[in-house]
Amino acid sequence: PREGLNRYYNSTETARYSKSTLVMSRDHGLSLALLLAFAPRSGAMGVLTVGRPLKWASSLPHLRYVREHGVLQFINNYERLKVIENDKLMWGDEIEYGIVAMDPKEKVPRISLRAAELREALNKREADSQVSAQMEGCAWMPEYGSWMIEGTPRTPYAGYSNDLMRVERNMRLRRARLLAILKDTECAPTLSTFPLLGASDDFTLPRGLKPNGPIAASSMIPDECINPHPRFGALTENIRARRGEKVDIRLPLFRDRNTPEFANPELDGSSSRAQSVGMDAMAYGMGCCCLQVTFQARDVDESRYMFDQLAVLR
Repeated sequence: PREGLNRYYNSTETARYSKSTLVMSRDHGLSLALLLAFAPRSGAMGVLTVGRPLKWASSLPHLRYVREHGVLQFINNYERLKVIENDKLMWGDEIEYGIVAMDPKEKVPRISLRAAELREALNKREADSQVSAQMEGCAWMPEYGSWMIEGTPRTPYAGYSNDLMRVERNMRLRRARLLAILKDTECAPTLSTFPLLGASDDFTLPRGLKPNGPIAASSMIPDECINPHPRFGALTENIRARRGEKVDIRLPLFRDRNTPEFANPELDGSSSRAQSVGMDAMAYGMGCCCLQVTFQARDVDESRYMFDQLAVLR
């Protein structure tokens, strides 16, 4: 019943979430601009719990329920938060790193699919070294690719000039701690994407992984490249099931006299597939790394204003 839902979403269960927050994010190819995001007060910039996701076909009977509850939760949280004024400025950054291994003999780079192992070790070190909550520290989050790690400050920055001095210091700390746990043949360059992703059948470490797996059904990207966390595999498989087909990205080739596909005038403009780079997996988008910034505004009006100013940059 609606009254019961209203009582639930107004209860203390939602009190552990923060106040008016502006988040600009992107997920599985869709641009999402979320005016109000309820991030946990722990200082971490996202929550990802382990569960057992439903298959797309199994979720169909529950979609109406989920949509209605989502709308009700948003309305009730908005009603609870709209009266807040002059809230503290809290903000932070997120940097995504790709782990790359260089073969010392072949001099060939490959993505190292050890992110889950590394993240567990990094978070354990953070917990062991945390003497005081006031000390500068890091938090490590899972990302879509099993070669990707996201690093954030352990506690958010505030609105003082002293906090501006923390940004570079914490970024350097994150990189130092990540590099300290890598193997001698590994590095973590902050590249937007790994250039050789899917370009051959030998771009991963461990080697010998086969494409055309049951999750992505990609002829280029093995399923092992997807983070083993249940959310990411379910996201990939269910979007493909909903679409009825796998991803089909066509990126036009750069026109140049040295591009073989444009050497034959008879083919010029006749075949888009022959003159494009094909990509058939979510990993080509979700596997990109970037710098993100999250702000907590002082009230809903400021959140809306910030959204309007930043939305054009999308």
